[in-house]
Amino acid sequence: VDAVRCSWLIPVRNGGAWLDEAVRSALAECGCDDEVVVVDDGSRDGAPARLDVHPQLRLIHLPPSGLVAALETGRAACQGAFIARLDADDRALPGRLAAQLEVLEADPNVAAVGGKARLFAAEGKLLQGMAKYVDWVNALQDLHREILVESPMFHPAVTFRASAVSQIGGYRTGNMPEDYDLWLRLVMAGYRIVNVNETVVELRDHAARLTRTDPRYQQSAFDRCRKHFLIAGALTNPRRLVLWAGVRGGRPWLRWLQAEGHTVLAVIDIVATAQRASVPILPPSALRDLEFDYLLVAVGTRGAREKIRAEISALRPDLVEGHDWWALR
Repeated sequence: VDAVRCSWLIPVRNGGAWLDEAVRSALAECGCDDEVVVVDDGSRDGAPARLDVHPQLRLIHLPPSGLVAALETGRAACQGAFIARLDADDRALPGRLAAQLEVLEADPNVAAVGGKARLFAAEGKLLQGMAKYVDWVNALQDLHREILVESPMFHPAVTFRASAVSQIGGYRTGNMPEDYDLWLRLVMAGYRIVNVNETVVELRDHAARLTRTDPRYQQSAFDRCRKHFLIAGALTNPRRLVLWAGVRGGRPWLRWLQAEGHTVLAVIDIVATAQRASVPILPPSALRDLEFDYLLVAVGTRGAREKIRAEISALRPDLVEGHDWWALR
């Protein structure tokens, strides 16, 4: 049997009319040594059974087990050195696999490659929150620099190195976004993640997307992933920190940092008040004179991150984002 180069992994539960489109878009990208693995996670709509038989298509049936179990079952069944993810409601675009595999084959330290997405509405108008997120990912240059802002790759746009994901234990079940957790753990293990400059996937926006309906994708779940990443890296030992935070968003981070045993020297805020949780509140200009290990920025107001980035660059050009300071949202 010839070695499989790349396996497409498509989990589905009640994929309806969209599943066939997704599968056909993946098969169109397949070379002769690629395959498509569809994991039917207890569908009741018969969509998997309606797929056309194809020599490069394999179908795995599970009782309803949940997305992570379907992904892990599928990952174990995939024979490729690389695994290309796609969701049953999205479409892979021509040229995706060639662009991503070129990067993965050129650099063994790259574990996962995403790309740009085009968002379209299943019906009616696009929801603005999703559209803004897509614009943000599409504009990213360095995924490591802004890895604690949001998930820097679209899960259905990613092709990953099977051995790297196996090495870190695959997808994890838990109260967290399984894809963001995976990217963070790959980076913690020393791998790089990148996005190609091409548009590689069309994302179908609809009200039933898991990112809208499942509590694993709430802000608090993302924060758990961010904290895990910080504890495993920059904040392994007690540090002297500065927290740039607005009135609301910063309080939970301040409490958490203090509970973890770190010294928060100051809270930077444009609103001048005396102190917060016994920590002095200082204006941005104070950054020039403060001596600290790391700066964390927890300001979620729209447009604020760009302004803060410019201020940090002007006040402390020595601080490198993603190394000396991180935006947390």
